[in-house]
Amino acid sequence: KTASVRSIINELQEEQASGKLPEFNFIALNGMEMRSPFDSYVKFWEALSGTMKERLSAGAAAAKLEDFFGDGEKDNSDEDRSKKPITVLMLDEIDYLVTKKQTILYNFFDWPLRATSARLIVIGISNTINLPERLSLKLQSRLGGERCHFKSYTVDETVAILKTRLDGDASQVFDEDAIKFASRKTGNLSGDIRKAFHMCKVAAQNALDDYASGRRRIVEGSHPKVKISDVQRGSRDMYTSIIHKAISCSSSYEALVLIAIGALKKAKVGKDIVSLDVQEMLTKIESIANGSGEERYLSARLSLGDLLGILSRLGDAGILTLTTPKQSNHPWPLIQTSLEPYEINSSYRNTSHSKLAEKHLAEQRLF
Repeated sequence: KTASVRSIINELQEEQASGKLPEFNFIALNGMEMRSPFDSYVKFWEALSGTMKERLSAGAAAAKLEDFFGDGEKDNSDEDRSKKPITVLMLDEIDYLVTKKQTILYNFFDWPLRATSARLIVIGISNTINLPERLSLKLQSRLGGERCHFKSYTVDETVAILKTRLDGDASQVFDEDAIKFASRKTGNLSGDIRKAFHMCKVAAQNALDDYASGRRRIVEGSHPKVKISDVQRGSRDMYTSIIHKAISCSSSYEALVLIAIGALKKAKVGKDIVSLDVQEMLTKIESIANGSGEERYLSARLSLGDLLGILSRLGDAGILTLTTPKQSNHPWPLIQTSLEPYEINSSYRNTSHSKLAEKHLAEQRLF
C-alpha cells in the first residue's frame, strides 16, 4: 500500500518537474514510528516548516497547524490560495494514531475540509480493513468516501514478485520448490510480502554459511543453490527464536499485555482456538497490574487506544493475530496467538519480567 502511494507520488513529482502539474509538497508520517500519537503534530509541523525544521511541543505544534490550515490567517482569497502549493500528507499506519477521544485523526481529516489559507490532501493507510467503521460517527463524517482495498498477495503473485526481485535468473539461485515454499508459508501466516523477502534472505544466508564452512559441497559443474530445506530452516528461525527474543525484550506495558494474554489463554484450556476480547484484556491487565506490587506495572492505566496500539505492534511483529469479528455489533478486533502460556513464560526467564510471568503463567505443581 505504501509502495503504491509512493510510486504514484514519484510520477506526479516528475510531471510537476516538467511543468505539467502545479507545485505540491509531499510529507509522509508513519504512526508506528511515533512514541505517542500526539508526536504526529510535532513531526508534521517540523516537516511543514521547511528549512527551519521548527520543533515544538505537541500542543504548540497543533496550534501552529490549526493556524496554518484553519482560520488563523486572514488572507484567504481564492486567488491567493490557489498560488500556494498543495500539501499532500500520507498518514501510514493510522491505527497507531487512534486515541480514546480520536481527536488526532479528526483534526488531520478535518483540516482539508476547512483549510482557508493553505490546501491539504490527506491519504490514510491502515492494515485494518474496517477501521473507518470502528471510528466515531463524528470522525467518520470527516473521512473521504474514496477507499482502495488491497488484498493479500496470493501464492502465485508472491512467487512472481520473489522471482522478479532476484537479479538474473531466479532458478540459478533458488530451487523452484524453495520459492514456492516461502510463498505458501507467507500466505498462510500473514500475506505480508516483506516476510517472504526476509525468509528468502535468511535462507540464502544459511546456505552461504554452509558452503563457506564446508558443511555443504558444490557439485562439480554446478553452483551454490538455496534449497527448500534452507527456507524451512529459515522460517523456523524467523517464527520461533526471533519471536521469543522479541518477547524477552518487550517493555513493561507490552509484558503486561502478553502475560494477560497467556493467563487468559491458560484459563481457557481445552479450547482449540482461543479468541480474546479487548475488554476482557483491559480487565485482566488491570488485575495483574494491581496484584503485582511493582510501581512500573501499577502505573499502567492503559486506555483502549493504548491497548490497540500495543496489540497492533505485537501483531506486526508476528507475536499475535488480530481478527475481525463476524458480529457487526462487535467494533474491536479479537486477539489470537499460537504461543502457549509456557512459551511466553519461558521467553521472560532471566528478564526483569520473569517474576510476574512465573506468577501467572507457570504450571501448578503439587509438591
